[in-house]
Amino acid sequence: MQPAQTCAAAIDIGTTTIQAQLVDLHSGQTLDTFSALNDQHLFGADVISRISAAQNGKLDDLFAAINNQVKNILMSFTQKFNLSRIEKCAVSGNTTMLHLFCRTDPSAMGAAPYTPVFLKERHFSGNELSLPAENITLLPGISAFVGADITAGLAFVDIMGKGEDALFADLGTNGEIAVWKNSEKRLFCCSTAAGPCFEEADSCGLTASDFIDAVAEMRRRNVIDETGALADNFSQAGFPASCGKVITQKDVRRFQLAKSAIYSGIKTICRAAGIELKNLGTAYVAGGIGFYLNPQNAAAVGLLPKEFAGASAAVKTVICGNTSLQGTVESLKDSSFLPRCYELISHAETVELANDKYFAAAFEHNITL
Repeated sequence: MQPAQTCAAAIDIGTTTIQAQLVDLHSGQTLDTFSALNDQHLFGADVISRISAAQNGKLDDLFAAINNQVKNILMSFTQKFNLSRIEKCAVSGNTTMLHLFCRTDPSAMGAAPYTPVFLKERHFSGNELSLPAENITLLPGISAFVGADITAGLAFVDIMGKGEDALFADLGTNGEIAVWKNSEKRLFCCSTAAGPCFEEADSCGLTASDFIDAVAEMRRRNVIDETGALADNFSQAGFPASCGKVITQKDVRRFQLAKSAIYSGIKTICRAAGIELKNLGTAYVAGGIGFYLNPQNAAAVGLLPKEFAGASAAVKTVICGNTSLQGTVESLKDSSFLPRCYELISHAETVELANDKYFAAAFEHNITL
């Protein structure tokens, strides 16, 4: 069936992965989906590396990498569906990625007080960015390290509209966590560095959810002990996982750092909000984990709290995939979406974990498996 000619594209620029969807604006139907590594990965695996590269004269190179990649994505959509043009393009991502997308220097976010050049939505014509779309909108963010990807995700799951205390955790290269305290109408947000572990287990080739399942099974079999050390017979060559993949000691250590950052961030943000974990109504788990995370295995290895998993779990856990992309698609179809984003932002406050003694102690305690 030939789609209508009025189409729009949603782009989610993750630090590790870029994803996109083409949408028919008449029917609301998703026509095509794209996913690939962010071409900026050559400049470093995390936002701090990208900011450092920009500070060292690579801003134009960083811009060119993402601009060419987005241009190729949009052109592939127009060619595949024989479109005369793409009417609208909406873009989300963390604050650093959006700065680089429009060739804005993110250097001021590299050191305290971590000041972004912009957080509000921005509008461009396609010509301004040399992209084959009529109009381009960058979605609004909350702070330097809680970006438009989180705003889009929170608005998509409607965290404020459920009449309950709720938690949202986006597990990607940066682990962003938000808690909505319904009685006070306050949204507490934080960000903690997890590394690329939850985007893709690139060192051993497993998806993030498969990797978590494998570590949980390794722990049950005593292939690894509570300190994360592999048993002697696997310490050198690693543990053979599915499909010929091998999990090494380095893989396990990197996972321990990532999962402790997330678990400790969850505990710290709930403490800041004055909410006990067991009293949360819903926990939304989004991001690179996708739709396949097993909450019981995630709790068994200390990625998620035990309150989020099992038949007797106190909290309803919803695995929701890439809510940043889903929210960006929604922004193209629903004119009330951006106002909802700004309503969220008006209730938001950021909790800094870097110098938080409770977070530091929790991180050290939760490193074990």
